[in-house]
Amino acid sequence: MNKVLVSIVISAYNAEKYIEQTLDSVLNQTWKPLEIIVVNDGSIDGTADILERYKEKGIIALEQENKGQDAALNTGFRHSKGSYVKFMDSDDLLNPEMIEKQMDVVGESEECVAYGEWARFFNDEPNEANFTPLHYWKDMKPLDFLTASASGVMLQCGIMLIPRKLIEIAGLWDERLILFNDTEFFNRILLASKAVKFSSGAKLYYRSGMPGSISAGRSKKYYESTYLAACLIGEQLLAVEDSIRTRKLVSNTFLMQYYHMYPKYKELQNRYIEKIEKYGNGSYIPDAGGVLFLRLKKIFGWKWAKRIQSFFYQLGYLKLLYKLKRNKT
Repeated sequence: MNKVLVSIVISAYNAEKYIEQTLDSVLNQTWKPLEIIVVNDGSIDGTADILERYKEKGIIALEQENKGQDAALNTGFRHSKGSYVKFMDSDDLLNPEMIEKQMDVVGESEECVAYGEWARFFNDEPNEANFTPLHYWKDMKPLDFLTASASGVMLQCGIMLIPRKLIEIAGLWDERLILFNDTEFFNRILLASKAVKFSSGAKLYYRSGMPGSISAGRSKKYYESTYLAACLIGEQLLAVEDSIRTRKLVSNTFLMQYYHMYPKYKELQNRYIEKIEKYGNGSYIPDAGGVLFLRLKKIFGWKWAKRIQSFFYQLGYLKLLYKLKRNKT
């Protein structure tokens, strides 16, 4: 059975803090043969030195100037040879059986994607990850899977194992995107597939809560990226099925990003609102935040709660600037 080559492609940018843990978890996979490709995307820390050491363990390390995560993953894929591919971030972890269990469920099919279990962990404590089963952790048709949750299902790259053929059909990572890129990419991949096969016991440990991560970005360019990604996702879904469920998912996708952005970037807000109205007024508002924020949201509604939150954040920022100026003088 263990004759099919699987490629794991990892993008790395200033990843010296966690890349060794990630590579060790990949090297410990029970599935063989395995090709491990890491693309160092112009790191300015010690990432390159770590990768040089891991070449002795069979890692293929590629270097490129900083072009972004999508460009790095595309570079890695073009150098890969595996019939199946797993893309990964440089700080996440796999349990040793993940690839083997995912290969078991796809059965060497070139038309099905394997989906595994996932759980977040914080503070460098993977043992605290809680793999709570979700209702869509089962075999499903692609559109049923994508529309299984009002907020969208989790499409983080390390969860899935993909036949190479599907990537060649659906296309590579969209290098225009810097955020929501994995959601757009896997939306295309899954729509090109015949089925999503759930692999029980194939576990991704998803490192979360790092303030410097791309997903923590809140600048205008990040929300412009999520806008473009949501537009592409809408076009892709409705090309396959123009229905209440697909329109609701697309509208909610725009609404969630509008919620996170509000009350900043008025012109961009208007573009989001146009899309929300076009697809039928989304209904999903994240129920997250501190106790005070949730109370304000319940009393005044989410927009006023976000405005009040933003006001106090700005006060804290101004105090920090004042403190830094005083320290300089």
